[in-house]
Amino acid sequence: MSDKFRKLAKAAIAIPGMVATAQAAAPADAEASYRYTKYSEDDSPQSRDDSGGAQERYNINVHQFHLLYPLAEHWSVGVETSLETMAGASPVYSYIPDSEEDVYTHFAGASEETRFDVSANARRYSSKSEAGTALYFSKERDYTAINAATDGSFQINDQMTTFSGGVSYGHDWLNPTVVDSNGNVTNGNDLSDAELAELVTTNPASFGAIDGSKWQISAFEGIGQIINMNTVVQASVAVTYKDGYLSDPYRNCVGSVEAIAEDVPCDIRPSSRLAGTLSLGGRRFLPNLNSAVHLDYRLYVDTWDVLSNTLDLDYFQNYAPGWTFFTRHNIDFQFIPGLRYYQQTAAYFYEVPDLNDASGWVYTADTTEYYSSDPRLSHYGALALKFRTKADIKNFSVVSAFERYMTNPKLGFNFDDEIPGLLSSWRLTTGLDYRF
Repeated sequence: MSDKFRKLAKAAIAIPGMVATAQAAAPADAEASYRYTKYSEDDSPQSRDDSGGAQERYNINVHQFHLLYPLAEHWSVGVETSLETMAGASPVYSYIPDSEEDVYTHFAGASEETRFDVSANARRYSSKSEAGTALYFSKERDYTAINAATDGSFQINDQMTTFSGGVSYGHDWLNPTVVDSNGNVTNGNDLSDAELAELVTTNPASFGAIDGSKWQISAFEGIGQIINMNTVVQASVAVTYKDGYLSDPYRNCVGSVEAIAEDVPCDIRPSSRLAGTLSLGGRRFLPNLNSAVHLDYRLYVDTWDVLSNTLDLDYFQNYAPGWTFFTRHNIDFQFIPGLRYYQQTAAYFYEVPDLNDASGWVYTADTTEYYSSDPRLSHYGALALKFRTKADIKNFSVVSAFERYMTNPKLGFNFDDEIPGLLSSWRLTTGLDYRF
């Protein structure tokens, strides 16, 4: 569950290597920031929910704190922490019922989760280069993760060209839990071998993942080029390798409202995944309008046969009112409308079982080696409408962000499949920055 929600509240997701030219010196001011994010997924479609009614999907509240502090002339240190509380139901599997043609989705009962994470970083700056390192720790009831990263950049060609690169390593530990109808939490590590063996037969995915773990290593290289005083272009490549327990431990078919599976998980994925990305970007300042346009594109491919394209367009409009009150208090504004389009192909093991062809069972012990009906592995497209604002008032900045995210197979040029488990969502962020 951690992978799904990690860094959910970030107002802008940074693509590795897609950075502007390096700073020539450490930040001049210290900065403290706070962000609050409210994230809400649309209810499940009632007509395709096998419970007979719409399910309330995840609602998440996120509090984030950030502190950046310059040390002497060439160093800065930073700390970030966040607390997430989330509650709601999530899809477990999709299938076509016997004597039906439409796809239905079964949802797990609503659950509540809390996640805490903290990271610390340090950077050193010189006249034409910078380098840094960061450590990250995340903890929730059934998941623990650590990550370490280092990156750097240097400038050549009279500081017109910037090369950047970095590597990171992460390790996650799984400890799946089951919450019964009374709200009691069963943790696999607290059970005897006999109790665990019994639960594995009724919750094979969750308790079969006890003591599971996974690790990943990533590396990126990027280049940024100043074309002229108003134009910057950027490009980067990144490679990520994951290994370990990569299945979803909460996609259990057993114990459902009807006999859906024969004591097997609903989700078994390969134990490794190699992914690569190519990212391109451009920044253009428009002096006559006192504004800028940011355009980014990312191509993603992996060994699960997922190929995706992401196109991100943002328009930054600066506005400084000339009225006496605003000039006296150094107040100016920035308005940032944006649009993001995403499209991906399906993983090679994605399938929606048809009970008309399976003698009443979705999955059995004879099912192919890998399989999943997770809609996030399907062929679909998504569109996000974004709007951000920023008001600078002396040493303070008041920020806000709004995003409406919509998914649909047709947006991904898939006109044949129905995928009712796809999510659409709303996200609202507000916050305050203080420089001192």
